[in-house]
Amino acid sequence: MSEARNHHYVPQSYLRGFADGIRRKARVVAYDLQDLTSFKTLVRNVAAQRDFNRLEDVEGLEPNALEERYAILEGHAAVAVQNIVKSETFAGDDRMYLLNLMALLVIRNPRMRDNWSDFVSRLYKMTAEVAFSKKEIWEATKRDMEAKGYKPMNETSYEELRDFVKGGEYDIVTNRLMHIRLELETWEKIIHLLSARKWRLCILPDQVPDLITCDHPVSLISLVERPDTLLGNALGYGMADTAVVFPLTRRASLWGTFEGQDETKSIGWLQAALNNSHAMRNAERQIYAYNENFQFMWGRQPQRGGQLLTLLRQATAERDRQEGKK
Repeated sequence: MSEARNHHYVPQSYLRGFADGIRRKARVVAYDLQDLTSFKTLVRNVAAQRDFNRLEDVEGLEPNALEERYAILEGHAAVAVQNIVKSETFAGDDRMYLLNLMALLVIRNPRMRDNWSDFVSRLYKMTAEVAFSKKEIWEATKRDMEAKGYKPMNETSYEELRDFVKGGEYDIVTNRLMHIRLELETWEKIIHLLSARKWRLCILPDQVPDLITCDHPVSLISLVERPDTLLGNALGYGMADTAVVFPLTRRASLWGTFEGQDETKSIGWLQAALNNSHAMRNAERQIYAYNENFQFMWGRQPQRGGQLLTLLRQATAERDRQEGKK
């Protein structure tokens, strides 16, 4: 049997809830928000990267061990989604499987890895600049490294190393295993924060157009205005007056806050359109829909999915025109 190398950071089993067709033939309409294109494709072709969860050279573990364990959770979560939608109840084991999946979607994705890589790179470069700011500091650093068992690979002079660091023409790359370790360490913390929220299970009546999802389907939004100078637009999953929005299927969604109480309720077209707008804003690159009939808010006006690319192209052209005037 061939080894699976195409790893989904958004599970196929989840994406099928927004797809036309079943199992391996399930297809979604994908909108690429960077290329401004749309196309219909199998769910196995989206929200995936080669070897995303692969464990290289980890003693005692097969390379796909983590991917296989994630698949077990994703399978339980898929059954939980079916149970929740059928019973219209978000409780018990089904609730915990879904919260685990949601936490995984928050921390296991390319955007989070890019953000962490950027942070680590800036931190290490600042550390290097301090270490080579004076020869005495470098000599003390080198003695400390040697005492811990690290030895220089060559006898590069302090002056050469200092000039290299000052030049800044180098990259610091965070390897996959470091990313995976950080994801696993953060996963449980996010689960606790999601578990502390009160959850509204939102069901769409027959006449309300579908929900959509995206390549980063768990959205965190503010319920109050927050001064940019105070928070820099940064929101955390433990902050009050925030909501977590998660499209469960094309006909159901979850809305979690620290205030209020657990409940199940029907929602109208406006709330569904707002949920779709949250998904669009939170997408890294792609959104996924059953068809082009979904609604979203453009300014204060509702629009249909079939108009999305036209509106985005017009906005892009206007932005380029304004920048050209500067």
